[in-house]
Amino acid sequence: MSDVVSVVVCSGGAAWELALVRDLGRPEFGIRVARRCVDHGELLGTALRDRPRAVLVDASLPWVDRDLVTTLRRSGTEVIAIGNSARPLGQIGVHCLAPDASADAVAAAVFALDPVGPASADSAKTAAGTMGGVTTALNAPDSDRTAGRLLVVWGGAGAPGRTTVAIHLAVEAARAGHSTLLIDADVWSASIAQTLELDEAPSVAQAARLAADGWPESITTCVQTGPDGLGVLTGLARAELWPEVREQAWRAVLAAAVVAYDFVIVDAAAPIEEDEGLVFDRVPFRRNLVTTVALERADEIVMVAAADPVGLRRAVVAHRSWTERATPVHEFRVVLNRAPRAGRRLQDCSRMVSDWIGVRPVAFLPDEPALARVAWEGRALHAIAPRSSWLRELRSLLTEVTA
Repeated sequence: MSDVVSVVVCSGGAAWELALVRDLGRPEFGIRVARRCVDHGELLGTALRDRPRAVLVDASLPWVDRDLVTTLRRSGTEVIAIGNSARPLGQIGVHCLAPDASADAVAAAVFALDPVGPASADSAKTAAGTMGGVTTALNAPDSDRTAGRLLVVWGGAGAPGRTTVAIHLAVEAARAGHSTLLIDADVWSASIAQTLELDEAPSVAQAARLAADGWPESITTCVQTGPDGLGVLTGLARAELWPEVREQAWRAVLAAAVVAYDFVIVDAAAPIEEDEGLVFDRVPFRRNLVTTVALERADEIVMVAAADPVGLRRAVVAHRSWTERATPVHEFRVVLNRAPRAGRRLQDCSRMVSDWIGVRPVAFLPDEPALARVAWEGRALHAIAPRSSWLRELRSLLTEVTA
């Protein structure tokens, strides 16, 4: 072979490393072991700098996950795992070899890799994953979905009522007969578990871990049953756990959710800025990626704005920040919460939304004192105030988004 292919090895001290590296050094294999790394950080840094054709890792290493594989693939490097693993590594794009694989087998696997250059961000979308027997994509575009719609409830800073709207949209969708999953994706201040009196575990962090490992168990094992048969994926029990939900794993969670459910509603936190990049220098660790990825993948975004001057200004600023960095989704709806009773003020609010956001509000949710009992009693509003005008207005919104 005239071409010499560069590889990097990181086995964590596995028994196969020394003999395999020695054998691969024979010139007839056409492989150069550029470096033997001792840990995840050295491997990732070396691979992104030198861009070898492949990295050889031990299959038992716990940090060989979906995010690592995707990051390396984007730079044109494939991952070959040697040994046995209880995790389905092949489902996250890892090429798996037996623990007794010879140098001939490893060399054959390296030269059998597709001769592609550095992968673009879009190329990561083609790697397939499996969830409970259902094939989905690691980072599947919306057009590839076979079922399910993803609706993200979002809004500006403060407390405009995002979680309240998300919970009751999901409950009403479940009551209407839709297979519905509610996901608490607020990595700053999760509250759905407490509001609905559910356990804080399992949660979105557990689903992200399963996704990172190639779905050894279905996403449904992380889902709790809420009111009226609603499926709930609760949020982080502690806010400092946010690094456990990394980008590619989170994308896989959303992809699996829309395969498993007809209607997926995500309660997203307000922040979308990337100031945390000043502190965390590695892309996988971006706290607000949970919100921005959900917004990017959404079929519809429901922006909740408090119907007062401060709340409306925050909504306008949030909308502008998002549209300056992303292509608008197919549907973007604005809901005014705690809408004033005075017709003149209601018109002013509607006009401001139309002028500054570019769409008319689709729902005006009035003040509802009975909502205070929802959190205290852990029950949905329909069980407390079935004739609520707030609920009636929300149901008209649900009719639009499920049409």
